[in-house]
Amino acid sequence: MARGIFDTIAPEEYLELAEANVRFINTKIKKAEDGITYTIDDVPPLGANKAVKDNYYDDITFYAGTAGQVYLNLHLYKITHKKEYLDTALEGGKYLIWRWQNKRELKRNFSDFAFTTGWAGISYVLIALYKTTKDENYKKIVTEILDTKISEAKKSPDGVGYYWSNFNGIVGNAGSILTLLYAAKELDNSKWKDFAIEAGRFFLNKGKTQKAGIAYDGVDLNFFSGEKDYVDPNFPMGTAGVGYTLLRLYEESGDKKFYEAVKGIPEYLESVAVKSRSGAKLLAHGLPKNNDLFFLGYCHGPAGTARFWYKLYKITGEHKWLEEAFNYAEGIIEVGAPEIKSPGYWAHNFCCGTAGILNTFLGLWAETRDEKWLNYARRCGRVIAGDAIRSDEYDPHNERLPVDKDKLQVKWIFVHRRNPDVASTRIGLYDGAAGVSLALATLYQAEKGLFEVPRAVDDPFPSRLNG
Repeated sequence: MARGIFDTIAPEEYLELAEANVRFINTKIKKAEDGITYTIDDVPPLGANKAVKDNYYDDITFYAGTAGQVYLNLHLYKITHKKEYLDTALEGGKYLIWRWQNKRELKRNFSDFAFTTGWAGISYVLIALYKTTKDENYKKIVTEILDTKISEAKKSPDGVGYYWSNFNGIVGNAGSILTLLYAAKELDNSKWKDFAIEAGRFFLNKGKTQKAGIAYDGVDLNFFSGEKDYVDPNFPMGTAGVGYTLLRLYEESGDKKFYEAVKGIPEYLESVAVKSRSGAKLLAHGLPKNNDLFFLGYCHGPAGTARFWYKLYKITGEHKWLEEAFNYAEGIIEVGAPEIKSPGYWAHNFCCGTAGILNTFLGLWAETRDEKWLNYARRCGRVIAGDAIRSDEYDPHNERLPVDKDKLQVKWIFVHRRNPDVASTRIGLYDGAAGVSLALATLYQAEKGLFEVPRAVDDPFPSRLNG
């Protein structure tokens, strides 16, 4: 894996980095009541009270915990055919099932049935295990989870639709609905699709009229500011993500009410976008007060919001919406990323960093086959590789530390997005190293002509290269 200072990065190095990182992640494995889980203690708490252990997401979540690790191991198994990855995934799957059967309550989450932080995302991973192994027990458990969560849904006070929490965006209710639509197709259960469509009517009268167009609340207003005029324009916590969900509901149901509810979102986003002279665009973290903070990744940034424009293009066939996805992706490059860090772009994780950006660039490349997007993804891969901390790093006081290639470990440092002075070596799929490894593995696939990647329930980009 060692290379000269002027050498380009061979595709194999991306996969080797991903595998070396899994060796580091595996040092965090701990035996559970059944199967395995991962310690996530090396994560700064989300809130001010550092003494509160429940101040972070549960150790089984798709975002930070076991479910995300299972997902990564399944993908590496698919690429490498190494049984060790499947074995690790199966052990993690055992613990996910044990938790459902014995300890369902989760720590901090946007909703008990959230995708990234709740049982929806865990269901998604159990479906992946079912598709890999054909073990009917995974299907049985997913059915239990989804049927239970449907029974727990609350009727909207106005009598239209259902919801689970005060978080309407993809981090909450919208993500739950997207999971039901996905599961209905993968496990051939039409009642889940029917309920998702009925529940989704909850959004039809939730639009907030703006000076131009309409916006949607994606989070409980107390989460960020508590002010009634607060709007997150971006994806998993905001307007673009609700718009994406409405488009998916229209796609599945054919009900034009869902499509009509999207009208006004493009006008609103255009009215608040910050534009460069070349036409590149960015949206601020939150409006009106955080209008000078620009995240670049999946959460609050163009790597996520490009998904809305891409889905609008796929639904309508109008090329101008694909051009909008391009404009937002170009916004990432125009501010200097991935080489230059800026406020709101501090780390390489998937949620708000380079891994999520790389995923979007590869998605646009898979759609268009335009080498420009692949080259942007390569730049991301090179920056990530350059920041990898290897267990055979040169020590100026000694010789290079000898480590066998198959024992090499790699990790990355992640800074706290609210306090860049706080650092950790977190391992999660969205918040840490697992997401970085997944991005590097997909870049390897792209470079080797093996592009076939999994897509989350809110990721519309092609799983394979178009054409």
